[in-house]
Amino acid sequence: MITFTLGRCRVELHFGFAAAAGLLLLADRSGVCISGALAALFHETGHLLCMKALGVPAVCVRLGVFGMEILEEKRSGKSYFADVLIALAGPLANMAAFLLLLPWQLLAPSAPVFRLLAVNALLAAFHLLPVAPLDGGQALYAALCRRLPVSTAEKLTNAVSFLPLLPLGILGFLVLLRSRYNFTLLLVSAYLMLLMLLKKGRYY
Repeated sequence: MITFTLGRCRVELHFGFAAAAGLLLLADRSGVCISGALAALFHETGHLLCMKALGVPAVCVRLGVFGMEILEEKRSGKSYFADVLIALAGPLANMAAFLLLLPWQLLAPSAPVFRLLAVNALLAAFHLLPVAPLDGGQALYAALCRRLPVSTAEKLTNAVSFLPLLPLGILGFLVLLRSRYNFTLLLVSAYLMLLMLLKKGRYY
């Protein structure tokens, strides 16, 4: 693991992240991985800018095998409404990038811009799903905590998380059976389920 600091924020770069990113970039001949990396950068920048605007310090940015995780100061004193805003800031950043790039693509169509448009749209839609490990699930949990006890909000969020996961998993299995090679959707479902298990009880 490589560790360095940016201001007061510690950045942890784990070997698994570097290895996975390197393999994907080397194997990518279509440019999709580069577009994905840029969209992910927009996404996480949205979270960080929103945290800075709300006065919530980020103490650590962790780049691991399961993606990027932003850890904040435990005694930041922020409200659940601030949690909702921070959670939604990532998808909103992707939507903003999509809207900024759309006129460019319409006026001067190009494959790289189209890929970036598509990836930003997909990343925003993906993270808005009400699944606990994703931003939509985090926003749902924080919104419920404003009205309900934390334990009740956690149980409801976990229950709601299975609503999109179940049909997503079934659809992914059917796609795999039909195509005999396309396991992408099934892999995404399994990935989200694994994240739910790994982050069980961990929200903010």
